[in-house]
Amino acid sequence: MNTLKCHIIHIVQAWKIALSDKSFTLKLLLMPGLFFIYSAVTQKLGNYVEMRKGVQLDDNLLQLFPSIDFSAPIFFLLYSSMSLIVLSHLEKPRIILRIIEMHFAVAVVRQFCILLVALDPPAGIIVLRDLFLENTVYPRHSPLTKDLFFSGHVASIWIYFLCAEKKYLKGYLIAATLLMSFMILCMRVHYTYDVYGAIFFTSLIYFAPIRIRSYLEARSLLSESRK
Repeated sequence: MNTLKCHIIHIVQAWKIALSDKSFTLKLLLMPGLFFIYSAVTQKLGNYVEMRKGVQLDDNLLQLFPSIDFSAPIFFLLYSSMSLIVLSHLEKPRIILRIIEMHFAVAVVRQFCILLVALDPPAGIIVLRDLFLENTVYPRHSPLTKDLFFSGHVASIWIYFLCAEKKYLKGYLIAATLLMSFMILCMRVHYTYDVYGAIFFTSLIYFAPIRIRSYLEARSLLSESRK
């Protein structure tokens, strides 16, 4: 009980310190509004994406996967992993904010990719039902089947892997990413290219700011040393 109490106190103190930073607080307050705007826009775009004619790709690797409806396990794996990453990092507010920012950035980039790459779903698709997404970003009463490139479910699990700081959690999330990819492909709701794309774009969005920041800091130090 004392350990739990100390942990809760530590969490509260960490959030008090983080919220004393105006930049952190502003970002945290802005995110719900940005997600609301994103949801409103994607519901309109979703109808357009579903109605347009796309290309059905040849994907020989996809034929290696059995055809199984994993809707319930996918729903459980995604939201249990989300809960786990948040609960295990409650004492690290900036990690929580980073996860939220990554979700938004990846969602926006994914939406642009969907609009630019017009695809029809693979043959034999088993429609994935997600009650949360169907009542937020998906068009009402119309599960999407053409929001293909790239996989949002795989990208989400990979976000948690990239942001996690605990080694045991990273190990679990690698396994969860592989399992999610397997189940998604078994349902034929994505091509194998969509899984590769999810890993690539999510990693790019995560590491690009870090690389750019390091480059700018190095240039700044070099300029200072030359003065």
